[in-house]
Amino acid sequence: MSNSQFSLDALPYVDKQIDEPGMRSLVDKLVAAEMKRMPKPQDPSALFPDIELFQTNELMQQELDRVRRGKPMEPQLDLTRYQLEPPTSTSAAGDSSLPTTGSSSSTAPTKDTVMEDATTIIPSASEELPEGQAIWHNALDNANAQLEHQNQRILNLELVQKFGNNAWNIHNYQLEYDLSMIRNAVDEKKSEIMELNKLRKRDQLDVAESLQRLEAKWAELISSTLQVEVASAGLVQELEQMKKYEAQLLQEVGDLESK
Repeated sequence: MSNSQFSLDALPYVDKQIDEPGMRSLVDKLVAAEMKRMPKPQDPSALFPDIELFQTNELMQQELDRVRRGKPMEPQLDLTRYQLEPPTSTSAAGDSSLPTTGSSSSTAPTKDTVMEDATTIIPSASEELPEGQAIWHNALDNANAQLEHQNQRILNLELVQKFGNNAWNIHNYQLEYDLSMIRNAVDEKKSEIMELNKLRKRDQLDVAESLQRLEAKWAELISSTLQVEVASAGLVQELEQMKKYEAQLLQEVGDLESK
């Protein structure tokens, strides 16, 4: 729809009717009534269709479904690899398959037999035994992994200490540059709006005197037209009365002639 189909007569810098008593409330009511007739805005959630994530990755779909249902991860993460535990002995107490020494079951065990059974049944973490060697190897591998992890952390901290300041300075400089560009764009738009308002005000004030003169002339012409209409109505009424009076005189003359 082109602008030629509209008749814009808003002159906010010339018209002062809004300052009249009750005019502002009337305008607010008209605006509210117009807004009620306008279509309601569409729900933003209806603008975007439902998106099914990870359609080609079944594993990621299962993980996303688990997170949505709030279930814990299965299997749980093994945190023992992040702990530096010393070698510990494995207890085999209560295992009937291990060989025992000492008296029969009918004889109560003595202190010496208990100590002897403990040294023979329970394998210690001694490196001389196969079980102890495996325990020490596992502990050593875990310690080496933890040491390498700490070395990596130290290396990362050294890299951050050496290059992190420059990286953050560059990032901050980019953010400041983007912020300055946005502020400049906002200032330009504000300047354009201000210049447009100044132009509108100047144009309206330039024609305000002419509009007021034309309005006064229009009111004068309307008043003259009303006076002419009132005078015309009076003349029409007077003419009707004269016609009635003429008809009455003619009737009286006719009555006199007939006598």
